[in-house]
Formats: sequence, C-alpha cells, structure tokens
Amino acid sequence: MSFLKEKAYQIVEILKEKRKILSIAESCTGGLICSSITDIPGASTVFAGGVVVYATEMKKKILSVSQEVFSYGVISQEMATAMALSVKSLTGSDYSIATTGNLGPDTMEGKPKGLIYIAVATPEKVYVKKLNLQGDRLSNKIEATLEALKFLLEVIE
Repeated sequence: MSFLKEKAYQIVEILKEKRKILSIAESCTGGLICSSITDIPGASTVFAGGVVVYATEMKKKILSVSQEVFSYGVISQEMATAMALSVKSLTGSDYSIATTGNLGPDTMEGKPKGLIYIAVATPEKVYVKKLNLQGDRLSNKIEATLEALKFLLEVIE
C-alpha cells in the first residue's frame, strides 16, 4: 500500500511547511487514514489525533452530531460535514477530514454499497466529495482511504 504512504507523506510535508494541524474522524475507513498518516515519521508535529466512530451511537457520544444531521442519514454529505467540523473543533486543528459510507456488501439506509462521502474542513469552509465505488468491502475501504488522502492533499495545497 505504498500509494497510501506516498499521499500521506505529501500531506505531512505540506502541513509541516504550512505549520498547520490535522485531525481525522473516520467511520467507513475504520482508522486507515489515521494509520496512513501516523506511518510517516514526524507526523506527530502536524497530527492532533483522530477518532473512529463506526457505530452510529459513537457519532452522537464522541462527536456530538446533532439529531438534525441524523435525519439526513448516517451516509450523507451532511454527516461527513458534521463529523469533520466536530473533530476539528474538538482538537483545535486547522484542517480535518471525515469519512462515512457503505463499504458493502449490502445496501444500508437504502443507499448502495460503495457510496462514500468525504469531507475536508479548512479554516474557511468545508469541501465534500462523493464516491461511488464498485469493489468488494476491502478494496472499497482502501480506495476510499486513497481518495480521501488525495482529496485532502488537493484542498491543503
């Protein structure tokens, strides 16, 4: 998975150069984004921390996502946005990234497998990207992580 390491390395280097801090909230990617970042030497200077809020209840308890956001569904751009903003506020970071989605193999909340939302919060605004992945559960998780890292890199550059 050197492709993950390459993107994570670029992110860490840019954040070091800009003297900015990152935080992460993951659901469907299950900690793989955090792992990719912390695999890079020196990441501790730019990474505040992350949470894996896989269960719906943890999104409420840890990230304090409002009931209103839940009305859009756990798999929604609103949920990804709320997760990114919450972890950014919780850690005091400059940037944050959040993922939520359905890796498969079945539909969830009536939403198809492979539907993923990624949100990146900056000091000014939140950017959201929607993915429709076609692989199996594991390949969707890896691809979602790679797409999240690429999206974060685009936003912070």
